Formats: sequence, structure tokens, C-alpha cells
Amino acid sequence: MEDSELKLIRVFKDRIRIFLILFVFGEDYKNESEPHLRKVFKTEVRIQKIDFLLRNPDYLSYELMSLAKNRKIPKFEARAIIQRIFKNKEPMMKRMEMEKFFFGAYEDIDDVISFLTSINFIEFRSQRSSTLKKIDKIYFVTATAIEKIDDKLLSLDSLDWYVKRCQLIKKYFGSLSGTQLKANQYQIKEYKEALYGQYIEDIQPMVKAEFAEMFGVELP
Repeated sequence: MEDSELKLIRVFKDRIRIFLILFVFGEDYKNESEPHLRKVFKTEVRIQKIDFLLRNPDYLSYELMSLAKNRKIPKFEARAIIQRIFKNKEPMMKRMEMEKFFFGAYEDIDDVISFLTSINFIEFRSQRSSTLKKIDKIYFVTATAIEKIDDKLLSLDSLDWYVKRCQLIKKYFGSLSGTQLKANQYQIKEYKEALYGQYIEDIQPMVKAEFAEMFGVELP
């Protein structure tokens, strides 16, 4: 496959992935003066941290184990999910690297947001600080997007994994803010110690070792 084809595939994946985060994690929004807006999602930081879990199944597995250790979810539940993730080789097949910046894992999504806005899938609003930097970013999912995704996109087999993975992440981490998600990720040494501009390394060996210690069985 040529580089140009790979780039097009990557662009498509980025657009779908970010939109699904806004769609699945967005809260219902009702405003009589804005009937065309149906969901609202706050802060880019939260997008980035959810995206990191979506793109790094090994880190997701680690965080599920942490929940089980702290008795926030049943151990058997975490065990089954993590075993399925590794049986399907997701840490290798689904991994999409992210670089470390000032506030953790980050990737520029301005082009994605511009595209989703141009096709009337979302509306984007923000305020500016005294230095003219965009802050308090808010994303709205439109009625047009809801109609199209319910009728067509959610039925596509190619999107099934992304939809189900977003739903899984929402089940266990959907109540957390971007700041809380970031704090959890910074508890992991490999994440915390990654240098600025460096890709955050995978943690498969650590997850496998801790899983074996915790459950008495090895991951594939």
C-alpha cells in the first residue's frame, strides 16, 4: 500500500474516532433556541485522554486492573475484558502511538474538528484568554449527525470495534473529567517519564506481569 493511501486511511480513522468520542461521550443537550444541537461535550483535554485509551489497549487494560485492585469493579469483570483484549492482539493491531506534550498525550485535532464542522456534524465554540489562546472548548453534536449515524454509520462493520470500545471506556471512565483521566494516566511510569515530543511507549510486558500476579494466569 502506498504512503498516500495510508495517509488517507489515517485521516479517515482520525475523523471517525474523534467524532465517535463526541457522539458516545457527549451529554444530551436541549435548548429551545438551538434545536439543531443534540449533544454537548466539554474540553479538548478530555477528548485527548479518552482518545489515548482508545488508541492504547494496553494502557486501558492497566487502568481496568487498577479499578479492580481498588475494588471499584469486580476482578472477574476486569480479567475477562483484559483477556479478550490480548487474545485479539489489540495492543499490537489497534495501537496508534501518541506523543507526549506539556499536559500528557496529545495530537493536533484542529483539522478533524474543522472537517466535522464543515459537514455539519458538530459545532465548535470556545473563548479566548488574555493571550488570545482558545480556552473552554465546547463541542456540540448536531441533529444531522445523530440522524446519519443512527441510520447508517453505526451499522457499518468497519466501525463496530470503535463504537464498542468507546462504549466500554464510557462505562468505566465516562464520569471522569479530562483532568481526572490525565491524573490516572500520569500514575503510569512509562507515561509520566516519556519526554516532550516523544512517543509514549507501550506497556504490554508490565501489564502481562501484573495480570499474572493478580489473577494467577498468563495473558497470551
